[in-house]
Amino acid sequence: MSVLVLVLAAPLQAWGTTSRHALRDTGPHPTKSGVTGLLASALGLARTDTHALAELAALTFAVRTDQPGTRIRDFHTTRTRHGKAMPLSERYYLADAVYTAALAGDAPLLQRAQHALRNPAHPLFLGRRSCPPARPPLHSLHPETSDPVAVLQTLPWQASAWYQRARPGHRMTIHHDAHPADRAARLHPDQPLDFSPTARRRHTSRPVATIPLPPAPGTPPRDFYDALDDLDDLDGST
Repeated sequence: MSVLVLVLAAPLQAWGTTSRHALRDTGPHPTKSGVTGLLASALGLARTDTHALAELAALTFAVRTDQPGTRIRDFHTTRTRHGKAMPLSERYYLADAVYTAALAGDAPLLQRAQHALRNPAHPLFLGRRSCPPARPPLHSLHPETSDPVAVLQTLPWQASAWYQRARPGHRMTIHHDAHPADRAARLHPDQPLDFSPTARRRHTSRPVATIPLPPAPGTPPRDFYDALDDLDDLDGST
């Protein structure tokens, strides 16, 4: 058994579970379906490969909110390549968010995923194709452990340096796969079953529990120059 850790950071992310037609919403943190899709893309899996998808979906999943970001709305207009106007839509995103995800399971499978994330077969995105990651998602592989929650409880805070300076003592939260008998768990409709276009991406529900963490450690030292940080400081002083 092993635990694979990803850091999901981008100017925009979108993790929808109930999006339909003209309204494309986003949840407050990455979904298991979305992260599974990211791994499948890195591995170069076909959408119709339900066997390989089932292997990835069987991994135990947990995600930590390091930097919650801001929920924003995009009033979306588009046309076909022939110039025909498409229906107007509202699309929601998470701006400037950072999450740390952990997946536990079979060591050889996670080793293949680790290699694929270093050399992805297809472009990676965080929920939607318009949301490329701001940094390589791969963080680390922890062999001989099977508890993604324990790994996230000890892993250092991954928020941007400017956010750590602005929000010292931020309290992170972990959302993780739970036992069906756990009375504190809530059902999330993001357990993937099929990504094939003809099946319209079938999902089922999974029980998810939440763990609040103690306040994050203090502000990190400023060991690099970032002109945008100085602009933030100037804005805060006026």
